[in-house]
Amino acid sequence: MGDYCLDCPAFELFCDGSAEHPGRCRELDQWLEALDGLALDMTLAPQPQFGLLPFFPQLLNGLEVPSALAREPAIAVGIAKALTPRGRVSRRAIPVPYATHSLRAQWGIGESTQLICIGNYLDPYLERLWRAQDQENVWGAIQALGFDVATSLNFSIYLDRPRMEHLVNIKRTWLTVQRMQETSSLIPIPHLQRATTQDLERQLDYAQAQGFHTLTLNLQMIKRQGWDTVAAGIPIIREKAPQLRLLITGVAGLKRLAELAEAFPNASFTNTTAHYLAQRYLRLRRDGTRLIKEPVEGHPDLILAGNVRLFREFIAEQRGDRSQASSAGIQSLPSPPAVSATLQREFGFEASAALDMEHLLAVDEAILNSFQYWLDTGQLDRDFQGSFPTWPRADCVPHPTLGELLNSGADPLDAFLHLAHLAQQVDEEIQVLVGQAGY
Repeated sequence: MGDYCLDCPAFELFCDGSAEHPGRCRELDQWLEALDGLALDMTLAPQPQFGLLPFFPQLLNGLEVPSALAREPAIAVGIAKALTPRGRVSRRAIPVPYATHSLRAQWGIGESTQLICIGNYLDPYLERLWRAQDQENVWGAIQALGFDVATSLNFSIYLDRPRMEHLVNIKRTWLTVQRMQETSSLIPIPHLQRATTQDLERQLDYAQAQGFHTLTLNLQMIKRQGWDTVAAGIPIIREKAPQLRLLITGVAGLKRLAELAEAFPNASFTNTTAHYLAQRYLRLRRDGTRLIKEPVEGHPDLILAGNVRLFREFIAEQRGDRSQASSAGIQSLPSPPAVSATLQREFGFEASAALDMEHLLAVDEAILNSFQYWLDTGQLDRDFQGSFPTWPRADCVPHPTLGELLNSGADPLDAFLHLAHLAQQVDEEIQVLVGQAGY
């Protein structure tokens, strides 16, 4: 802690002075005056009561909006699909020949559909949009496009950045809610952001004091290494705001969905994965909590509708609504024979390690099936590569065959696990790309 911390207005109130380079906070001093301090002390209008579906899709563009979803009860669209960084209507949303039409008319979204603007995007865009608020009625433009609900702008919170930056970005997120209420009749859903436990607690206190019952939790770019931070906040939210409803963005993995649906039974979810994969002719199906990406020939409209039903059905099952799940028309497939028992019995793995390996192999169903076939018959297809080379972003990893791996000295088990690790890397790249596409 440097001497600067002792004179910092955030010291002891919002920060314990433990930053490795406290002097870096000095560069952000100008924000204190611009934001009228760091305290969450703005008076907001209470959040109106409104409904949210348990799951609704986030669309990536208006040129391939599926007719199958024309009567969807709710659809989300990222803010960068609607506005330019200068706060003006994007020509991607409303091409010039249709400049007098609303986004609903251009994209074929029915008037009865709840249209939700998601304020997640890359930082340079958000910074420009923040500045544009002084010249443009950003939120009035969003409302004019036909949106009913909008989340606040989601300024990034990086744990390795100065503590002052965290506090500035949290304050700015809530200031966009204030601006939204002053300039539009949109229903605002503030983002719940945190770098510390204190950040979470004071925002929960502030939200409830201002009459807010629904907040947004953006997990669009959270991968496994960031989950521990998210998980640590779950009991705090449950304890301090047991009636709070969360709109959780960006989660596609069914295991994560199940964990979050159990922790927050009234949460709503949206992601771009259903639309992104449908545009690439990849249909989602599942075996329990394992998502399977299946290349198919078919119209992206129908693929998207099926992908949306899968997520909706899964969440309904987690909540015990079996009737809604079965009415979706997609049944869970029977589980294939477990390989974890064989890994324990034949290869001497501990139970937990064997289960982890089975989950790893299951990232690519083709690899799991080929591995199971080898266990059952002892036969190997030396030309086998798995199905992941056909996935989006597969160019980020090599595509060796089993034969090439065996020739390099690997035994069959190691060769299959190597392919599975490559498939896992591709799958993670897809999730990152989906997050960016959602931006």
